[in-house]
Amino acid sequence: ALLLFSLGLFGYNLYVHSGSAAKLLREARYTDPVSVMSTARDDATVGVPARATDLVSGGSGRGTDGRRIVVVGGGLAGLAATIEAVEAAAAAGVAVEVAVVEKMPRLGGNSAKASSGINALNPGGGDSHELFKDDTLRSGGGLSDATLVEQLVDLSPDVLKFLSKYGVDLAKVTQLGGHSAPRSFSNVAGPNVGLAIMSALIKVVQDLPSVQVMESAKLEHVQMQSGAVVGVEVVKDGVRLTIPCGAVVLATGGFGANRTLLQMHNPQAASLATTNGEWAQGEGLEVAAAVGASLVHLEHVQIHPTGFVDPRDPSAGTKWLAPEKLRGVGAVLLNADGRRFVDELSTRDVVSQALLKQPGQTAFLVLGHESAVDFGLKTIEFYAAKGMAAHAEDVAALAAHVNVDVAALREELRVYDDAAAGRKADAHGKTVFPHAVGADGSFYVASVTPVVHYTMGGVAVDSGARVLSEGGVALAGLFGAGEVTGGVHGRNRLGGNSLLECAVYGRIAGRSAVEYVARLM
Repeated sequence: ALLLFSLGLFGYNLYVHSGSAAKLLREARYTDPVSVMSTARDDATVGVPARATDLVSGGSGRGTDGRRIVVVGGGLAGLAATIEAVEAAAAAGVAVEVAVVEKMPRLGGNSAKASSGINALNPGGGDSHELFKDDTLRSGGGLSDATLVEQLVDLSPDVLKFLSKYGVDLAKVTQLGGHSAPRSFSNVAGPNVGLAIMSALIKVVQDLPSVQVMESAKLEHVQMQSGAVVGVEVVKDGVRLTIPCGAVVLATGGFGANRTLLQMHNPQAASLATTNGEWAQGEGLEVAAAVGASLVHLEHVQIHPTGFVDPRDPSAGTKWLAPEKLRGVGAVLLNADGRRFVDELSTRDVVSQALLKQPGQTAFLVLGHESAVDFGLKTIEFYAAKGMAAHAEDVAALAAHVNVDVAALREELRVYDDAAAGRKADAHGKTVFPHAVGADGSFYVASVTPVVHYTMGGVAVDSGARVLSEGGVALAGLFGAGEVTGGVHGRNRLGGNSLLECAVYGRIAGRSAVEYVARLM
């Protein structure tokens, strides 16, 4: 049965499919639309003001509903799309509403967990457009879409300006693995970079009067009519709701926590623990495919070399990430014999494969004092307090922790320090040494193992973030950004390029969606 009832929100009605409509009617009591919008209460009656009239009568989703943009996903890609849509609409003098639909009880997603940085062109550090582009294409192993990568690099400086405008100060720069120059930006103090970014943007979104947020609402279907988007169906509190709209931005993330999809597309990855939150199930891929979207590169799953092994629960299926930034500031990897076995700043796939060959697929990540200070002692000490890392006062204590001969370990570290000082070539080809490990100093040490971290494949998009069909034709009114999409990263993603892709293509998706719905008015 269908039931229509007024919420008194901006004069719109909510279109409900369910036998639970009575519950919704009891909850349809809010009278302050500004409060409802800004606080995004976790009630089935709160969220997008949706007129059902057009849908019930078989309308096209045009008119008032056609100027609504639904953004599905509350991570960086989704919020960047939301903010950019509002700004683009204001600049064009177009009246647009934006609804953010998030399946979890709060915004943030995996973006809030990011910890190593967001990349941007850094000419002052010896970077160049060609260098950044070539690093990204090389890491992608020939599968990256060169046009998408070119745009990623071109627009990266604008991302820093965009974030700075909203109070995100990213003054620290690090060179991560696979990069030819330092270009990974992060905050000097405060929480991890992802949380710093998301905290700022969530506040911005919550304060925008033309934006409403519906949390704990899962996307089920994108409605198409005559080849164009006319709405979405979501489920909230067991109730199926239809939100009419003129455009949809998919920013639903990847499938790094979905064992079934991992087994289907990359069985090796399915056997490993993951750093992803439970929400990373990849439902957006199924929804997009159901309306004819092309899916690309799903078999390419990034295995990050360093997830913390919690000694209290070493077999845990979800692990905390030991950020690449640790190696970016000079951490070294030692095997069970206390020997280095890889250039720690190779691309993630290279380091992961080397580590997977070690006994037990584990290694020790060792950080000298200077590197620990550079990374941030408060964060290192937080890891230690959680049991993920330990402090060693000297090389003897480190040798005891790693269970190797102290003289052999001291020699291994001395050889590394010689290479860092330029006195000899590194046996593993390493050429970037942020700090010497300091054979005579103190250390932090952690046990690490490779973990599923990111899914490179997803929905095919063009440079306008338009979702493409199997034939390469844009699906009218459907846009995509972030990890739900494929094409930028190819076989392997560079550290720091995920947040950048979310911001660049999220903003493009928001602008493109505004341009599209403006033509419907």
